[in-house]
Amino acid sequence: MITEARPLSQPNDDTRANGMIVTVTGPVASDKAGVTDAHNHLWVAAVDGMGPGLPQLTDQSGILDELVDYRKAGGRTQVDCQPGGCGRDGQKLLELSRASGVHVVACTGFHLERYYPPDHWLWGADIDKARVHFVREIAEGMEETRPLAQPVRAGFIKIACQPTVAASPAILIEAAAGASLETGALTGVHTEKGADAETIVALLQRHGIAASRLVIFHMDKRPDFGLHRDLAQQGILLEYDTFYRPKYRPEQNVWPLLESMVAAGLDRQVAIGTDMADRALWSRLGGGPGLVGLVTRIVPRLQEIGCTPATIKRLVGENITTRLVRAASHSNTSF
Repeated sequence: MITEARPLSQPNDDTRANGMIVTVTGPVASDKAGVTDAHNHLWVAAVDGMGPGLPQLTDQSGILDELVDYRKAGGRTQVDCQPGGCGRDGQKLLELSRASGVHVVACTGFHLERYYPPDHWLWGADIDKARVHFVREIAEGMEETRPLAQPVRAGFIKIACQPTVAASPAILIEAAAGASLETGALTGVHTEKGADAETIVALLQRHGIAASRLVIFHMDKRPDFGLHRDLAQQGILLEYDTFYRPKYRPEQNVWPLLESMVAAGLDRQVAIGTDMADRALWSRLGGGPGLVGLVTRIVPRLQEIGCTPATIKRLVGENITTRLVRAASHSNTSF
């Protein structure tokens, strides 16, 4: 039991000053975002030239049904972590959000190279070309949505690291850090089961990214409480998402870890996601807990282990949505 660079002009909707997050349908006040899944994948299209076995989520009616279920259960927002070039479709995210009433925050940036065609331009880009691309997706609209009358803007930047920083794409990491500084957008970092998280954080801080502008994904796959406590005490947000995955032994790992973080007073430094890129985890696509499980399974379990309503509100919404608000201190871009 718990005891407790170059600015791009945009319409002046001033998301920073007004505490707004950028969703695919437009700015939303962070305090209205409600229950939020901090890490998910709502649409993953097939990628030309890639072999079988990669994640795909393209059953629009099934995805929409689950989003409606999520909304009816009390869920309000989903953070989509699929960047461009590896299956993202901003127009589909827009359609799904409008039809379901669920807010969706999309991302720019990059995933692991294995999810892209071998000739994708991003992997041969220099720092400036990649940085400008990321900034444009935040300030003007994601590339595939620019033909729309109102292009859909990305709400944060995702980067993906290999098991070691040394093996990760240094050029793209620096470009993403530059884009974050230029726009004030939050940086989310994919880790390989939490590997080398300390080095990743140190590298991004050397590039000028403040701890308060970082969320590190999949950290519960490395359930080292001492490490999590140290990172959290620096002000970094840690995302946990193995609640539905037996192979990561959630009863022995993520749940005790989460209890320890809350008992240590670090409940402001953890965000809960479900990371459902695998269709087997979806209730209507594969018989799993589904999007609604965040509300119907995880929230009740948080109550059972003694989390207060304020702590639950932070873990399943407030912690991630407040950080998705643009940081004015590093940004020259008017939103």
